[in-house]
Amino acid sequence: MLTPRAFLVPHLPTMLVDEHRHHYTEMLRALATVSETLRADAPAAAVVLSARWEAPGPFLASVARRHETLTDYHGFGVEVRYDCQGHPALARRAVETARAAGVRAATASRGVDSGVAVPMHFLAPRRDLCVVPVSIATAPVETHRAWGVALRRALDSWPERVVFVVGGLLSSNWHAWNLTRDVPESREFDERALEALRRGAWGELAGGDRRTTEKAQPEAGLRHLEVLRGFLGADLPGTVHCYEPGPGVGAALVEFALAGAAATREDDAQPR
Repeated sequence: MLTPRAFLVPHLPTMLVDEHRHHYTEMLRALATVSETLRADAPAAAVVLSARWEAPGPFLASVARRHETLTDYHGFGVEVRYDCQGHPALARRAVETARAAGVRAATASRGVDSGVAVPMHFLAPRRDLCVVPVSIATAPVETHRAWGVALRRALDSWPERVVFVVGGLLSSNWHAWNLTRDVPESREFDERALEALRRGAWGELAGGDRRTTEKAQPEAGLRHLEVLRGFLGADLPGTVHCYEPGPGVGAALVEFALAGAAATREDDAQPR
């Protein structure tokens, strides 16, 4: 069964640099608050979609019993590591549910990249959750929504509490990032996307000025958000806890309340 909320969490490794330097930014404070909320929801596992894991064929879910960290960022002085336990049975359930719905999905054995490692480092620093990394794919947005619907169905029927996390950015102009060059179009793109998420206007994510989108270079074409849209089951509004722009990239921490999901353990303990 699902915990009552799902999250979009950024994966910028610079957040670990801030933490290492004891530079507690607004984003780090927001992540600490969300971590406490998640701990109160008491999940046993986390299914984490990484926008940095793009499968060339079917959607993938890692069935490894233990995940080693895949280092996909370099040169920051702080290594992103989140070695953690997997949950093979839950990963298989996700794939089986997707296949039953006609969605191409398969199991894999893969470590956790920064799209999983960075979000989970902040959300579950004790590493006490089993983690199932799942991918996006080279497929149309409608197929990504169907993958999200299948993941929701699998997690709704699972006997243990599970949280769904999407590790991804909004704009992601890495050339500008590497040159520390400001891109006004990235900020414009991010603000429009966040306003759409606040209002639950998911259909507006693909709109906007073409030149702005080309300059912003949205991560994975925002296919990770299309998975989240399908997972939510409706165009629900999100609560933006924090937005942190960088040179050419946009990091946002957004929470979505899930209708019909399990209450927190404390609520469950109350007499009916």
